[in-house]
Amino acid sequence: MAWVVGGGGLLGRHLLAALSADAAAPIVWRPGPTGIPWQDPTLGPAALENLVEAFGQEVRARGVPWTVFWCAGAGVVGTCSQDLELECVHLARTLAALERVFGSTRGAVVLASSAGGVYGNSPDLPLTESSPCLPVSEYGRSKLRQEAMVQAFAASTQGVSCLVARISNLFGPGQRMDKPQGLITQLSRSFYHRKPLRIYVPLDSQRDYLFAQDCARGLVLGLGRLGLRGRENVVKIFHSGRATSISGLLGIFNRMTRGHLRVICASAPTTLLQPRRLHFRSTVWPDLAPERPVGLLQGMQCTHLRMQELYCQGAMPPMP
Repeated sequence: MAWVVGGGGLLGRHLLAALSADAAAPIVWRPGPTGIPWQDPTLGPAALENLVEAFGQEVRARGVPWTVFWCAGAGVVGTCSQDLELECVHLARTLAALERVFGSTRGAVVLASSAGGVYGNSPDLPLTESSPCLPVSEYGRSKLRQEAMVQAFAASTQGVSCLVARISNLFGPGQRMDKPQGLITQLSRSFYHRKPLRIYVPLDSQRDYLFAQDCARGLVLGLGRLGLRGRENVVKIFHSGRATSISGLLGIFNRMTRGHLRVICASAPTTLLQPRRLHFRSTVWPDLAPERPVGLLQGMQCTHLRMQELYCQGAMPPMP
């Protein structure tokens, strides 16, 4: 049985869909409609602990192994250290509750981490799982802390495995527009509002754009590969395998929309916290990939169409 923590976010939504569509995947446990007060340092962890208890009751009633996909967290590069620390507290309290509730019952934790965040400006291109982690932001350092917490939990808890998924730049329908990230979504937002978009990284910066549906399907396959034998501790990069510059992405977008989106190259305190070149090549389970991946252009078209629907419905937030 699987619980997706952060099921309302971009990856979480697509992961819920991927689990539901795969007959071989675990049954999805869906908690009630009551939300988690993520910004409250007292009520947030308490709510998560209560959910672990409820999840445990359902797992024991069915007599099946358990899996927790941790997709929670609203932090980005530039998020203050206090908020990032609270995200680590949420995870730590949840892991402690899992150990208390399940003991040595077979289970797994899948952590959605950030490949760009943890590797930072590591010069070892293309970046693999054995490349040194050199985060340049507090965001990247907090992701490394979370990875260490999950790995320590799996190593010290009998019957528990973990998969640390270092994910490249996610994009796709459903991405939040109130966060200073998600360039492809922000391109479409600027296009429909007919306003220029400020870009705070050099245009020759390279990113690996991974469609959220492809990532979600990959995580489900990864869970199946991991198995539930316990004591397995795997770190894997999830990526498209294609590095694209910001200027190249703009070119693809303009050809797709047959327009010419205006951009303003700007600078901000977070500019120096952004890696310049992110090019990945996973050497762990290199054959693990979903059938018929969506890819960059098709994913951009899908995202742009969803943004058009939101704009026509009057549901697209205005540009700042």
